Amino acid sequence: MELTLTQRLILINQYELMALLDKDNAGKYKRNQNIIKGGYKLDLKELYKDFSEISEEECKAVINTLEMYQALQVSYNNLHHKEDLTVHRLKFLGYCAIREKKYLNYLGFIADNDKKYRDLIQCPNGCDAQTPMWDKYSKMLDVWHKCPRQFHLSIAEIKQILNA
Repeated sequence: MELTLTQRLILINQYELMALLDKDNAGKYKRNQNIIKGGYKLDLKELYKDFSEISEEECKAVINTLEMYQALQVSYNNLHHKEDLTVHRLKFLGYCAIREKKYLNYLGFIADNDKKYRDLIQCPNGCDAQTPMWDKYSKMLDVWHKCPRQFHLSIAEIKQILNA
């Protein structure tokens, strides 16, 4: 991404203000200011790493995953015979903070803005699953979407989804 001179000037001023307002991180802001001022291409990439982009399809998949977990929990709670399935297996784990950071950031956005999923997003470790979950959730979603009654799942369907 190329920055115009005007954009660079604006960023330099922003980092100057941030350094004045946040003394604890002033060194970091001064460093970023110097990178922008000098136009150091290699170091600019470091600044860009904090920006992510998540497609509309990815957003929908994250929301569908939350819907699926909501359906799993509601269905489980409505079951009379829960067999050997524990409620712990129905907990949403989140996404890997290293490899799936953009999905984890989107979860934070959803938690702040959508009360519907707040109970699901209160997961251990700040929803850092510490292992990539995207592929696992995709497989689970495929199985869940094939269920005829997605919010009235049987114990067999719940197990099938969890084991996908």
